[in-house]
Amino acid sequence: MADDQPEQDHPDVVQREYTDPSRFAARSSLWSRRGGPRAFDVAFDALIELAPRRVLEVGCGPGDFAARMQEAGIEVVALDQSEQMVELAQARGVAAQVGVVQELPFADASFDVAVANFMLYHVAELDRALAELARVAPVLVACTMGYDQLREMWELVGRDLRRRERLFMRETGDELLRPHYETVRRIDLPATVEMSADDMRHYIANSVAHRHLAERVPDFPGTRTITASTAVFVASNAT
Repeated sequence: MADDQPEQDHPDVVQREYTDPSRFAARSSLWSRRGGPRAFDVAFDALIELAPRRVLEVGCGPGDFAARMQEAGIEVVALDQSEQMVELAQARGVAAQVGVVQELPFADASFDVAVANFMLYHVAELDRALAELARVAPVLVACTMGYDQLREMWELVGRDLRRRERLFMRETGDELLRPHYETVRRIDLPATVEMSADDMRHYIANSVAHRHLAERVPDFPGTRTITASTAVFVASNAT
């Protein structure tokens, strides 16, 4: 079984993936059952250690992380290419606007830190995007997933995970960040999540590029232990 659908950084896939917030919420709900430290918590702690006054978050989604930063007294500007996500963030009191990371509408060094959580693997022209992030802020905090994220589930339905090797992932992040930042630190967060056959079908059905694979999930009793591979990068040009 081969999966010939476009990968996660295809612009059409990204646009469709985040137009409907309910799909995003359905996939996110799975991670409440994940073991180990949460990537968002680790990223937030890393951010707080930096004591920033002004932060840019790209790919802000519905504004959860941005609102959390604001509650900590940080001035936040948020960006997302989805109008619906921007509206949801604005409804939470976040200063959010529509835009893309490859063309940031901000002056050099406008922010103390940039945040990019679980979105850089969706970005086409990634090198250009990283150059823009480094231009507007000396430090980047970024969450991402690893090659093995949900591997057992995806292999069960025939998705080719080798395509991940060209994206911004746990295994490639250091190499991709080095041309733009002097120091790069990676915090690995290995974990697992228990998934039933229905969990898998629900998760896959709420994706866009791979939703057609949901029907391939076979019935099986109970749950299976599925890899949850994530990491947080802290990249810096700060002296």
